[in-house]
Amino acid sequence: MTFPIYPSSPTQRRLLTFWSGGWVLLVAGLLMAGVCAWRVPGMLRSRGSPTIGDGKNVASYGFDLSTCLVSRETLLAAGFAKDGLHALLDPPTLTAAEVEAANTKAHGKFLVPGDRVVGVAWNGETRAYPLRILAWHEVVNDTLAGRPIAVTYSPLCDSVVVFDRRVATETLTFGVSGLLYNSNLLMYDRRPEGRGESLWSPLQFRAVAGPAAAAGWRLEVIPAAVMRWGDWRSRHPETRVLAAAPGMAREYQREPYASYFGSDRLRFPVRPLPPPDGPAYKTRVVVVGVHGVRGVFPLSTIAARADANGVWRTALGGSPLRFIYREPPASVWVETDEPHPALETVYCFWFAWYALHPDEALLP
Repeated sequence: MTFPIYPSSPTQRRLLTFWSGGWVLLVAGLLMAGVCAWRVPGMLRSRGSPTIGDGKNVASYGFDLSTCLVSRETLLAAGFAKDGLHALLDPPTLTAAEVEAANTKAHGKFLVPGDRVVGVAWNGETRAYPLRILAWHEVVNDTLAGRPIAVTYSPLCDSVVVFDRRVATETLTFGVSGLLYNSNLLMYDRRPEGRGESLWSPLQFRAVAGPAAAAGWRLEVIPAAVMRWGDWRSRHPETRVLAAAPGMAREYQREPYASYFGSDRLRFPVRPLPPPDGPAYKTRVVVVGVHGVRGVFPLSTIAARADANGVWRTALGGSPLRFIYREPPASVWVETDEPHPALETVYCFWFAWYALHPDEALLP
């Protein structure tokens, strides 16, 4: 038997037999199963809901795939049940001063200047969502200045997309389905008794299965920034910050994806993969959309072209853009002098964007 592996260099793609190295993957898989077995039952028991989805078979999750808009072979179980990761709904928040107090009291710091956060600003209100928290929930259903939003993070793709939760005449509430599409999170919209729920792809901004897919529903992407907490707080001292969920403080101190981020290997099959002569799979990119034109910018390119102040100016679709680069860790945010609704921002690994948008080339 052979085990497919997605190597650290696109030019090294190959198959391993069990004796020549496939055993490493088998052990890794068992370890992943152990992690899921440890994490999931406790979360499900705390919700008091039955387990749906066996972690292996897509059909066991109960979603209607008769209207699936993508190849069913690209859908995989993530190794845990539906709602195995608990999406948050209107969670409590802290002031910046309360964050400092939490740092003093915590076993390990709650949030330090170099930690990456997702920053969202709307109508005079600002909020920061630490990635160390989002990694354990993946979806936050929140309300900012009266606007219902969904903050999504898929660690396997390091992808951040923030949406308006209003579609047609509804305000949706999203959960974590337990399924993946090309290694990316699939959300689902919660419905009474689970009837008529649809699957949504954050990186395609649309429903991909269920009644919402049949209706052609799409989500509006709203501006967001992935940046260091110190930079976000400096620019928005009035910001509020997503607070720790009860009983999760110790988990937030863990880095479950540290080894994954440290190599170019993928844990789940992805197709199509980027060309072998291009950037590494896990090259971080920021995707910017303005006036119907989208550009895909590697952070490394922005860093190379930034001036002494970390600023690179360019234009997209006739609109001037400013990219501000900071490190460590490497982070970029984009600004424009045009009104916010004109700008869309998405952050992810290069392989993830390419798999779902293979016709969109890297810029510049």
